[in-house]
Amino acid sequence: MTQPLLQGRVLLVSAGLVALAMLLAGAFGLRGPAAGEAVQLRQAQLWWSYSPHWAPPAALASADDAVLDASTPWSDVDLPYGGDRAVSGSGDLAAAPPEVRWFRAVVPPEALVPTPQGARLYIPRWQTVGTVAVYVDGALAWQTRGSRVWNSFNRPVWLDLGGLAQPGRPLQVHVRMASQQGVGGALSSLWAGPAESLRLSWRLRSLLQADLVVYTAGSYLVLGLFALALWTLQRRRGDVVFLLFFLMSLCQLLGSLQFMVDGEGLTLSDGWFSWLTLAGLMGATVAAFHFLCLMQRRRRPWLARVLQGYVGTVLLVAVPLWGPAHETILPLLRLLMVPPEILVLCMAVAGAWRMRDGGSTMLAVWMLLSFPIGFHDLALQSYLISIESIYLTPYVYLGLFTLFLLVAYRRYNGALAVAENANLHLAERLKAQEAELAQAHERLLAVEREQTLMQERQRLMREMHDGVGSSLMSALRVVEFNQAGTVDLVQLLQECIDDLKLSIDSLEPLDCDLLALLAGLRYRLGPRLEGAGLRLHWEVSDLPALPWLDAQAALHVLRILQEVLTNIIKHSGAREITVRTAQAPLDGRAGVQVLVEDDGHPFDRAQAPTEGRKGLANMRTRALALQARLDWVPLAGGNRFTLWMPLERAGP
Repeated sequence: MTQPLLQGRVLLVSAGLVALAMLLAGAFGLRGPAAGEAVQLRQAQLWWSYSPHWAPPAALASADDAVLDASTPWSDVDLPYGGDRAVSGSGDLAAAPPEVRWFRAVVPPEALVPTPQGARLYIPRWQTVGTVAVYVDGALAWQTRGSRVWNSFNRPVWLDLGGLAQPGRPLQVHVRMASQQGVGGALSSLWAGPAESLRLSWRLRSLLQADLVVYTAGSYLVLGLFALALWTLQRRRGDVVFLLFFLMSLCQLLGSLQFMVDGEGLTLSDGWFSWLTLAGLMGATVAAFHFLCLMQRRRRPWLARVLQGYVGTVLLVAVPLWGPAHETILPLLRLLMVPPEILVLCMAVAGAWRMRDGGSTMLAVWMLLSFPIGFHDLALQSYLISIESIYLTPYVYLGLFTLFLLVAYRRYNGALAVAENANLHLAERLKAQEAELAQAHERLLAVEREQTLMQERQRLMREMHDGVGSSLMSALRVVEFNQAGTVDLVQLLQECIDDLKLSIDSLEPLDCDLLALLAGLRYRLGPRLEGAGLRLHWEVSDLPALPWLDAQAALHVLRILQEVLTNIIKHSGAREITVRTAQAPLDGRAGVQVLVEDDGHPFDRAQAPTEGRKGLANMRTRALALQARLDWVPLAGGNRFTLWMPLERAGP
């Protein structure tokens, strides 16, 4: 799918979502609940009071006018009601006494039927510059707070009648509206009935009139802050689309603040708050202009200067430090926004005609739709249409924000395409290098295998020469010189076989397990010990693994212990041998030890025969290769041999 087509479809989906929201509002939230579930009061009585006070009385009985007098001239009016509003007025009217209207309506008993959640009074909308209060059976039930201008006019009224309603008895509702002279006032129809039937309508209207505006503005501001962070990191590239997105989100939030005011009012003065919303709306228009220039790849510097000069002049003139109060000229201030919006519309239409793509066309259509929506809101603000409508201007910016997101998406997609091409090129190079490395690795493995085989052959040759070969040569000489009668030839051949088996056992994989190596030694030499009349006691305990215990080291350990056991058999005259293992640190180094104890004659190394001294020298050489320690201590009833080995060797 091409990018323009995708852009157009997404904008179309955005427009559809807004239209769907409007349809839902019209079907449920704005039209109210279905007939028979609640009562809609479309008729009321109106009376213009002569009260000079803005604040409502605490109760109707304490009112300073004749609202409760039987002679009060009430007149019938239809709801929703809208009074006349001037486009602008003088600043003196802000200090003048208010125009006070009283509305009176009766809630019939059938709307007050007891339900689990009770009855409610629901007023979808009211609007004026002033104060509003609602009385139920003469008692004050609700009133506006905050300032006279920004006083939660965009939030529906929701009153609990459970404590006031009595079965079979109607309720009388009074609405007091004190308005600034010349600005008029409006009141929607009233709904009364069970909370279960009115809640959906109240929640939908609250969502569409205020909450959804808060959610969308807050969401886009979060995205705008993220875009600002991206622009800060990438401003050297001169890419201002992220900055424009942030400015657009900020201005849209400021322009929508008027629809978010709750019942507690503001901490900012009315004049500055009104100026701030005006600055936000005009700033959003300027940001949209520059965004269109970016999209159409046309700078239009002189138009930019004209637009910025116009907006700057309007904002300067509208500063609350001089001129009339803003609440008297709100419709006029909204009319001043029409020229820059016409300029942006012309740019969008011209760009769509020149570029002929789906995105530009949808943007032009969207801008065209913004004008009837803007005039709709202006008419709603001036009470020229039903007050039960909702302000739609905040939702116009949804399409513009969507377009901003699409631009960011296209740039991100383009960056991904470039990165993907670069990654493909790098992948090809990496694949070639991997093939070369694989070949080199195979060559190294082959060389390493050959070297390992050569080292093993050399080790086996050396062991065969020094061990089995030496024993066989001794046996051969015995036979050659007819010494079989003086030398135990069978024992000599058995030693040759033991040497051969131990050499073979050293080739078995041990996984650095010393106990497995000792078990193999016991298996090989056990029959020989039994044949010599020796009783073997095996008292080994678990030992940690020795990482350095390879085939060569294993053979060294086996040869040392074989030499020890052979000496015991030949020279000690022992009857019992005990083999123990334990963990034993030595000189601050962790290690393990193998102890071999016998009950034979004490061993004196100084009086050892020549072949014994040669065996001891071989044992020391092997122990040095293992970085081990040997110790042979004579005891009162035997000997103790200790082979200590470190857990970690210091080096090769």
